[in-house]
Amino acid sequence: MKLQISKNANVNYLSKVVDIQEFVKHPDPKVERIKCAVVDGFIITVGIDSEPGLYIYFPVLSQINPQLLQYLNLYRNKDKNKDPEKTGYFEDKGIVKAINLRGVKSEGFLMPIMDLQNFIVDSVNTELKDITPNTEFDEVEHEGKTFWISKKYIAPIQKIHGASGSSKERNKKKGLDKIIDEQFRFHYDTTLIKKCPHVIKPEDIIHISSKWHGTSGISAYVLCHKKLNWKERLAKWLTGNNFDTYDYIYSSRTVIKNRYYNQGVTDGFYGCDVWKYADDFIKPYLIKGMTIYYEIVGYLPNGGWIQKNYDYGCEPPTQVIDPSTGKEVIQYKQGKHFKVLIYRITLTNVDGQVHEFSAHEVQTWCRNRSLLCALEYYYGYACNLYDDVPRDEHWNENFLQKLANDKGFNMEQNSPECNNPVPHEGLVIKIENMKSEAFKLKCFKFLGLEQDAALAGEANIEDNS
Repeated sequence: MKLQISKNANVNYLSKVVDIQEFVKHPDPKVERIKCAVVDGFIITVGIDSEPGLYIYFPVLSQINPQLLQYLNLYRNKDKNKDPEKTGYFEDKGIVKAINLRGVKSEGFLMPIMDLQNFIVDSVNTELKDITPNTEFDEVEHEGKTFWISKKYIAPIQKIHGASGSSKERNKKKGLDKIIDEQFRFHYDTTLIKKCPHVIKPEDIIHISSKWHGTSGISAYVLCHKKLNWKERLAKWLTGNNFDTYDYIYSSRTVIKNRYYNQGVTDGFYGCDVWKYADDFIKPYLIKGMTIYYEIVGYLPNGGWIQKNYDYGCEPPTQVIDPSTGKEVIQYKQGKHFKVLIYRITLTNVDGQVHEFSAHEVQTWCRNRSLLCALEYYYGYACNLYDDVPRDEHWNENFLQKLANDKGFNMEQNSPECNNPVPHEGLVIKIENMKSEAFKLKCFKFLGLEQDAALAGEANIEDNS
């Protein structure tokens, strides 16, 4: 029996084996029943009797296997525990919460490794093998059989903002698939910087920008398989020529909306294809080989929120009379009812090789075309951002601590771009190294908003698109 990472795991919600040898006192001397441990860049509160040793770290907003919680009597609801006389602190959904305990922001949950080991032995009569610190996982495997231990919590799909249709309808294959894998790529996962605090070096040139709370979109003009007529099919058979041609593709975070050549494209799961409106706006700026990644914020075409209460200065769409037909139509305009915020651009050549625009190039490209891009907070050497942070062995921890509380970057403040009083989501950090990677630092207040929505069972457009 071994720990492993599942195929579709989200890197930010993996559990991790950690070796905790030192604990620190709670900064409030009046708090005597808890102490603190540090995992990467996260602080986690534990009981005062916790001993040094191996633990499993579960990140905030991950969901723990209900059988494991039941076995360890960790549910608040006694009736859900193996021993109904014992009570824990997990709600029924089993979601790990971020909590503020007398001034300490605790981000995660620590479980002694033996608790997991005992659960597995009791469940399948087999022990975990080769348990080593820093192993990340979300499931266990034995002789080809697996079961999950933790995962990102995603609320059950509901009717969101007037949605119609089902996920099966949304993913139904129709017509010829025009996608060439080496030409079109979804956006990489943006890693939580606290998972890897030492990735930034003092001498690195970094770009820090504002992170907006919306839904991801992608527009591309790349080589695609062509829908061939009979002459072209014959020529392909005779010559081997594939007749690939440049064509437009647009998608949400995980679903290509026009993947197939067909005439039956629907409005999709949400009943209104906000991604098509965004693509119509971006498409004129695309050149051959270009893919543009962006955040869509504000309102949906049917008047619902893209993200609840996050208006970003937009207003709901309105119904107007079309003078040519005399009928009511929806007025839905970019910049007024929704906004498109560009944060990444790539160029892909005919061989599938990708050039990644630097953060500075993205800013310049957008500025030259009067397009909205990720709001730049800082560009320069990391060590120059905070002159009072000594360049010693604790530079990374101290740097991130100052960054996480920097009011100049609106950390732990309300979003300055929204009319509604909602928490600023946080920051995106890029290192100018030509790599396809980025890191995010979320505000603690925003984490609280996310977990409140999760506990309330509110589905998120980004999790289901």
